[in-house]
Amino acid sequence: MRGSKLTVSQALKLYTGTGLAGTILGLAAFELAFYIGAAVCMTLMIMLGEGIPYPEAVKNISETPAGDCMMAFAPSVINCIVLLSQYRKDKPGGKLFRTVNGGFDTFMRYRAGVYISMLLSLVIYGSAVLLLTLIGVLGLHGGSSAVIAVVVSSVAAVGVVTLLLLIKDERVCALVSVVAALAVTGSCTALLPMLTDSLLPHLYIGILGAALIAVSTKAYFSHYKKHIWN
Repeated sequence: MRGSKLTVSQALKLYTGTGLAGTILGLAAFELAFYIGAAVCMTLMIMLGEGIPYPEAVKNISETPAGDCMMAFAPSVINCIVLLSQYRKDKPGGKLFRTVNGGFDTFMRYRAGVYISMLLSLVIYGSAVLLLTLIGVLGLHGGSSAVIAVVVSSVAAVGVVTLLLLIKDERVCALVSVVAALAVTGSCTALLPMLTDSLLPHLYIGILGAALIAVSTKAYFSHYKKHIWN
């Protein structure tokens, strides 16, 4: 019915062509493929350069935080790309989406679907990386601590990037957003496992990130409705 509200999954599908479950799995698959591809290339380069077998090359990678930071790059870049899709009036479909059932409320539900998809895909991505590490396919310097650091710092990075979406110039916004996301996730992933054996700092960053998302999305919706939607 025309007057009925769309669900979060329906709103997400309206804007992107894919529902909630498909978006979650798609993001996780892209992140995992990006990381595995980069990790395999690095491993092959070490194997060929030093003339050593695969297991030894994986062990060499695990002796430095380089592989850990690489793990943080995939969700950082992909999440930025997703968040930067803002459907301005001058973009393809920009005016059309303002006429759909629910109007701005549907846009808000679509964005809620985006955040839910990113957060759940992070859990799937982190779990898959941890499994591949445990069976020896990949090597991580920080082990499970690094995986958890990627997940919680990516949550914080999403909150930071959401605030940066208020920047008017799209090119500046995109550049600053990617740099900020990589800085947050890369530094946390490299430093947290080395600073302490406790997972409390990871928990604090996760809670801070969740709170930042709540605050930044409220500010973003207010700004978007006033300066971009209307």
